Amino acid sequence: MIKNEIILSMAPVRGITDAVYRKSFAHCFSGFDYAIAPFIQLRQGHSLRLGERLQMSIENNREIRMIPQVLTNHAPTFTAGLRELHELGHDEVNWNLGCPYPTVAGRGRGAGLLPHPDRIDAILNQVLNRCPVRLSVKLRLGYGDPDEFQAVFKVLNRYPLAEVILHSRTADQMYGGSVDLERAALAKTLCMHPFVFNGNITSPDKFCELRARLPDVDRWMLGRGALICPSLPAVIKGGELPAPEKRRSQLREFHDLLFEGYRNMLSGPSHLLDKMKGHWEYMALSFAEPGTVLNRICDSHSPEAYAKSAYWIFSQPLSR
Repeated sequence: MIKNEIILSMAPVRGITDAVYRKSFAHCFSGFDYAIAPFIQLRQGHSLRLGERLQMSIENNREIRMIPQVLTNHAPTFTAGLRELHELGHDEVNWNLGCPYPTVAGRGRGAGLLPHPDRIDAILNQVLNRCPVRLSVKLRLGYGDPDEFQAVFKVLNRYPLAEVILHSRTADQMYGGSVDLERAALAKTLCMHPFVFNGNITSPDKFCELRARLPDVDRWMLGRGALICPSLPAVIKGGELPAPEKRRSQLREFHDLLFEGYRNMLSGPSHLLDKMKGHWEYMALSFAEPGTVLNRICDSHSPEAYAKSAYWIFSQPLSR
């Protein structure tokens, strides 16, 4: 649908877009140029956990280029984490300055750093002096004040960053309400680095609307829109939405790859079902009656019951 050259990235959605998801998505769908992984919370004085190393390993991320994301407000810990990720084979890492959850932002990490550009400056000054990788940043407009980004961008412009990704909401908004396109346009003019817009890209028509409002932006990050309609990135890149039976087949294959991947990774049926139920919060919206689909999945308390529910669901009408 969209013919001009653009770059699309997969947003980091905690608990969803892990290595199994990225591998399965790349097998069934197209359109994404790279993915930002959900954040690793770096711990002072500790190395990466085994599970984190497995999620970040090159071997487990060959299907799509993946950039690790880290969460920290402590420069020495930040530096140590970047070195570990470099040793795993990564040449770029993303710093999370956008997580809005109170348990994170309330402790001065993620979006909680945005009211303190001096602290961001001090951290970047220490880290980038001896950084073995390129660094990008993902942030919001502000913690509570939607104009905090202006002072932050002045700081970011002093450093050689790979790109800056803006989710055009405040932390207080979480994921509700409208994205602020006027401030996003201002941010683009202030940013001296490659600029990525993130927020509310939910359909091809919505993307066209956003692109008309932000004509100078050529890098876009998709989150929930692509989780609900995995064909969306390819359609935005110029493809056609597959016919319903093709979409149903792709979704079923995608689901089966997820199920098999998590079955091989997780211990016990309860962990497997809990993981899949989390994915159905998004996948259910691909169907005409998402509430019925989600209820059917949530009522499945054994792998056998789940298999029957999934079989029934993939015979149901799609949403569009």
